[in-house]
Amino acid sequence: MNVIIEIIISIMILIGASLSILAAIGVIRLPDVYTRTHAAGISNTFGVSLLLFATVGYFFHTGEGFNARVLLAILFIYLTTPIASHLINRAAYDTGVPLAIRIRDQLRSVKKDDIKKRKNVIIKQEQLERARQEREELEEQLDWELRDEKIEEREELEDIAREKEETLIELESDDSEQEIIELDEKEKDKKE
Repeated sequence: MNVIIEIIISIMILIGASLSILAAIGVIRLPDVYTRTHAAGISNTFGVSLLLFATVGYFFHTGEGFNARVLLAILFIYLTTPIASHLINRAAYDTGVPLAIRIRDQLRSVKKDDIKKRKNVIIKQEQLERARQEREELEEQLDWELRDEKIEEREELEDIAREKEETLIELESDDSEQEIIELDEKEKDKKE
């Protein structure tokens, strides 16, 4: 029974290692980004998973116990690697990375329509932003004009008040001069 388990673990290690080697060769030899990510995503996921399953089996078989962390690593690899491969391929397609072989691209027309819609939305957003900025500039200019008008009104009122004070001071000074002259005349009259 021990020999059979060891043979199964050895086969899992050999298959996992060969799948990982095939994935590495595929990443080097395949012509474009789409096939490279496919090779890395599929082959490497299965290769690493088989190696980790062999690790769990080996430690369980030798009596060192069951390691749940390795199983969580396998689950993590199965969840993340296909999603990462898909997103890399999608980003490559969206940015216009060419395919190595000439195939019929069924998404091209949908993509062109989507790009046109996005451009129209972006143009509308830019127009709205420009209109908002112009409105803010006009409001700010209007605020400055209103402030200038208030300042001018205040200055005019201060000028008028200053002129009134000056005329009052002149009148008072004229009156006081007149009084001084009259007092001087009275004193002269008294002396005579």
